[in-house]
Amino acid sequence: MDLAALGLRSNTESAQHNSDKNTMLTHVLKHSSDFALPSLHKLGLFAAYSDADFGTDNIPIATYGLALTRSIVNKPLSGLREMFDCSLSYRVSSVFEEVAKRSETVIISRFLSYLFAQEFCNLFQIGTDEAAFSELDHQLEKVETGFIYAQLPDLQEFDEKDQVNNFMNELSVVDNYLGKLMNNLHDDDLLMVVSSRVGDAQSRDGFSTYKILPAMLYNNQALNHHFQEEPYVCEVGSTVLAALGLQDSVISPKHSLLPFMK
Repeated sequence: MDLAALGLRSNTESAQHNSDKNTMLTHVLKHSSDFALPSLHKLGLFAAYSDADFGTDNIPIATYGLALTRSIVNKPLSGLREMFDCSLSYRVSSVFEEVAKRSETVIISRFLSYLFAQEFCNLFQIGTDEAAFSELDHQLEKVETGFIYAQLPDLQEFDEKDQVNNFMNELSVVDNYLGKLMNNLHDDDLLMVVSSRVGDAQSRDGFSTYKILPAMLYNNQALNHHFQEEPYVCEVGSTVLAALGLQDSVISPKHSLLPFMK
């Protein structure tokens, strides 16, 4: 599940002119007490960004942390490509295509050129978060082995239009759905909740900046673990391959986030 609006611009020298004060994430962290968001608390979103005590009811039950980007181009697809591109011996491919060659890949998203150019995948273009949830539920019933990627369009639209109240209200809806999803996972399912983008007005302009993006992993055997090594975001895609036993099919990336879950 790609929330695609909850990353943060990093505090590196190259980003010194890019204040973090106007990111959508800043509003979420500041007003978390006003919006319960219990599922995102349990997944570790708030604990990943802050050492604050959020109370015993909000202790994470997932494996969570922050991942770094190598790219300083903050265009809508830069984080997405870095997460899911992979290298073969003879060309650049993607996690979407490599999984689809061997089992099944489902992509649920608004139209994005990178996603809808993926070969061998089942593509579902949706216009609302509600439609994304509905299609995701349908695909979870059908797909026995594979990778289902869902990106939420309403969150991104509210973010891009700087509609903070609408964004926060929609995030509560997303949180409720994530709670149901966590409760209905099978023993061999792995849920990853990530954000492939920084959420702020400057994201649309390709403003140069490094990004810090959250990654949260949960299954029925998950332990509360905060990985603090700050891996690169390419390890998100590599985790998909590793979970399906396909990591040896690519040259890079080779490191995944699965070891943090043990």
